Amino acid sequence: MKIPVKLEYACRVLAQLAKTYPEGRVRRIEELGTLEAISPNYLTQILSELRHAGLVESKRGKDGGYLLANPPEQISLLDIVEAIEGPLLEFAGEATGQSGARAQGAWAKVFGSLSESLRGIPLTDLIKEEAEAMWHI
Repeated sequence: MKIPVKLEYACRVLAQLAKTYPEGRVRRIEELGTLEAISPNYLTQILSELRHAGLVESKRGKDGGYLLANPPEQISLLDIVEAIEGPLLEFAGEATGQSGARAQGAWAKVFGSLSESLRGIPLTDLIKEEAEAMWHI
């Protein structure tokens, strides 16, 4: 399975927003782009998708920018994946033939486990100092 760059960037920018969530600080696209080495144009597109999904809020005006819509411990990797990529599993065809239903069932089991794992990782795990040791990076 390949993790799209857009999804990786979304995780990184949300991690930056999570760091300043307790202060309620609004962050500007330029600042976030510099910190995470993401072009402001691409970051604008990503933040728009995250706003549409209800994960971030935008504030207009001179002191405008972005902040998390909810506490970081309430945002999971599954929320981020679904905001950027859509549902994890969509069956394109019908469960026909002698093995169709069993094949679909097997994939549903795999994606159920993946969903459960992603749901169990909150955004706060991406900003913990011990995250590198946690995932053996």
